[in-house]
Amino acid sequence: MQKFMFHLPTKVYFGSQTIKKVGEETAKLGKRALIASGRNFARKTGILKKVEDLLKKKGVEVILFEEVEPNPSIKTVEEGADLSKGRECDVIIGLGGGSAMDVAKGIAVLSTNPGPLTHYLGRDKVKNHPLPIITIPTTAGTGSEVTPYATFINNKKRPPRKEMIADRLILPGVALVDPQLTLSLPLSITADSGVDALSQAIESYISKRSQPLSEILALKAVELLAQYLPQVIKNPKNLEFRSFCLYASLLGGMAIAHTGTVLVHGMSYRLTSEFGVSHGKAVGVLLPWVCQFNLSSNYLKFSSLANALGDKTENLSEQERAKKFIEKIKEFLLQVGMPQNLKEKEIKEKKIEEFAEEVMENRQKILANPRLPTLNDLIDIYKKALWGNY
Repeated sequence: MQKFMFHLPTKVYFGSQTIKKVGEETAKLGKRALIASGRNFARKTGILKKVEDLLKKKGVEVILFEEVEPNPSIKTVEEGADLSKGRECDVIIGLGGGSAMDVAKGIAVLSTNPGPLTHYLGRDKVKNHPLPIITIPTTAGTGSEVTPYATFINNKKRPPRKEMIADRLILPGVALVDPQLTLSLPLSITADSGVDALSQAIESYISKRSQPLSEILALKAVELLAQYLPQVIKNPKNLEFRSFCLYASLLGGMAIAHTGTVLVHGMSYRLTSEFGVSHGKAVGVLLPWVCQFNLSSNYLKFSSLANALGDKTENLSEQERAKKFIEKIKEFLLQVGMPQNLKEKEIKEKKIEEFAEEVMENRQKILANPRLPTLNDLIDIYKKALWGNY
């Protein structure tokens, strides 16, 4: 049997009302907490006020940083870190979607390490242990509450690039995963974040870095999202459906914490940073075509994924069922309202070639992908996904 290492130091509380643990858990770590959150959702829904009150009841002073934007910039993180250091914070809380949790991780790093943040982009570059991090997801998407990754837009590059810190030192100490916090999420963000979670789980499962425990987590995440995300789209106030989607996102986060993602995510970054395509839609249009390219690498795994997506066709060979997966994933994406392509963006061939050349430089994604692509392979995948050969 394959040897593997599985390390998850994050204490996870899952279930309705687990948000009530925030005061108790934060007080164990410090007395002055900075909350990194978005500019609208957390305050308008009352979630931010609830967290503030719970912290204050336990004697924790609260400093608010409500400047997190979708696809946050390095500048945003550095501004948050200046506030954290100026107020001598000793705990950082990420409240929101993946962006808020990633910013919290970045602020925690710069609170104990000298800037700029660009010094820590890449793998295992953080020297001093960051401040303690508590994550509170309000979307069922990135799984950032349990991952050692944080992604930012590097506006210091031209054109701007989406780049990552990957370091086990930024794994959160505590994750409070409360499905009730997702009930007010708009349907567009629900669908986008759910597709991101699904893609992460699929990418983890097929990755060359997959291992027995990560595969169990990833496959279960796919199964749950296939069953419950379409139901959430139809019944957004159903707490049980929301709970299963958030649980799936958590499982997927645990899986990619050990495997990372593969080509889908690697190819999606410039679509977001340069063309403003939401992360969920970017991975959604690429996912079927990257999977089609990888199909021959492991028919057994794609056959299992077809089963997880609900294919019940009898008397098929592994190869035939694997091909069914491509049909099922396209059906699923249409069902949850994902676009079939990005024709309206009018992305030119020269730009596609530029994107593909950049992806070829991302050795982490290339080497983890189950099938080694050439530059022409990447160009072909982009053209199919972006130009509408669905």
